[in-house]
Amino acid sequence: MPCSIPGRCRPLGRTGVALLLAACSLVPGLACAQEEMAGSPSVRSSLEGRLTVLPEIDPTPDYRGFEVLIAVSRDGLPDTLGYAATDSTGNFAMDVTAPARGIYAIIISRGGEILKIGEIAVAQADSARLEAAFPMGNRLLRIRSRENAAWTAYQNAKALNNQNLLALVQSGEYEDASVARQVQQTSTIMWTMRETFAGTMGAEMASSESVLMLAGWNDSLAVERALQVAPANIQYVDVVRAARRALARLSGQEAALSFLRAASDSVETDAARAELQAEIVVAHMDSLDYEAARRAARDMQEVYSETDWATWAERALYELNNLLPGMPAPPITLRTAPGDTLRLEELRGKAVVLEFYNPQDALYQREFEARNSLFGESDAIHVVSISLEPDTLINEALFDERVPLGTFVWAVGGFASDVARRYNVNVLPTRFLIDQDGVLVAKYVRGAMAVLREDALSLAAAQ
Repeated sequence: MPCSIPGRCRPLGRTGVALLLAACSLVPGLACAQEEMAGSPSVRSSLEGRLTVLPEIDPTPDYRGFEVLIAVSRDGLPDTLGYAATDSTGNFAMDVTAPARGIYAIIISRGGEILKIGEIAVAQADSARLEAAFPMGNRLLRIRSRENAAWTAYQNAKALNNQNLLALVQSGEYEDASVARQVQQTSTIMWTMRETFAGTMGAEMASSESVLMLAGWNDSLAVERALQVAPANIQYVDVVRAARRALARLSGQEAALSFLRAASDSVETDAARAELQAEIVVAHMDSLDYEAARRAARDMQEVYSETDWATWAERALYELNNLLPGMPAPPITLRTAPGDTLRLEELRGKAVVLEFYNPQDALYQREFEARNSLFGESDAIHVVSISLEPDTLINEALFDERVPLGTFVWAVGGFASDVARRYNVNVLPTRFLIDQDGVLVAKYVRGAMAVLREDALSLAAAQ
């Protein structure tokens, strides 16, 4: 593995590779990967500091042998962005060269043993300092620099918001008005970071998060702030998506589409333009202008013919031609877990919830009891659950502590199976509501169980 910093850092040997891979597996969600921007120059920063051992653990004042590694895992392989080892006083210094500014993994080890794993913000010309005394227990690494201070402030604001929302739930005061006040408060804190930490990644993330939080609670303010977010913002496309929906609620879809087109003209990369073109397709679908959505999807196929976005457009066209509400549900023949054959048309006369899932998905597991409750509330609803996990043992493990109600199917081939292709499934869980005549009513992606439950019960009651 070539070293990213010629002359300063050493290539990762077997121990280094093992340490990085272990770090990535020990901490789910750790930023061990970073998207490299095509054609972007390398980002250079520096890190220095001092690592010691608490005197009650080892009174010997020799702190050599600590290793500090900043690395990224790309295509499953680790690459060093910065490396240093402490001298006898515990001091170290390194240059860091990253493919793009971002949040990367920092790993501290000694004698081949990982002592601490954390995150470090890397941005052009940022000079950071780290001091720590081991063992650290549960304390987090404190990396001091302007970029890392901004990132920490952003993370703290998010954590405090989550704690406050949890407190509302536990107090029984989780109502729209109280949640709206909490969202407004956190959103304001994050928005002010644009001035406190101007020009940092943390401020960019906080300002975009402020818009994303407000959408649906205060659409006017969300749109007002979105117009102040620069196209170079890390989350600009997400901001535009949220603002488009907010603007559609405020002023209609035409105003939202005009905003989308203006945003698309302002971005500098083909990737961002493609994402916003996809949002135009979705916007037309939301407004039920399916012919305009088809035209926009065909335009995507032509403009981005050599990219994955052409495949996205192809799937969108399939959805528009086969899976819209009011269309007949695609016919399927399924082999159930006990080995019986089930044809979808055999369930006519009942409302059908057709769901695609992975038994290991945490969201699906949390929603499992709500899924089962549909049976207890109406015998006019039948749920057909199709696992796209090919491992039989994993599928069976879902029922170790759960009562399986309804019909369960394990689709051989997963996402490539015929049933998954017919229903254009690429995100799990995905659910379809089908009426008593076999006609599609709606599609629900990810955490939409509450809405699905209400729709299914209303459909069953109307029989």
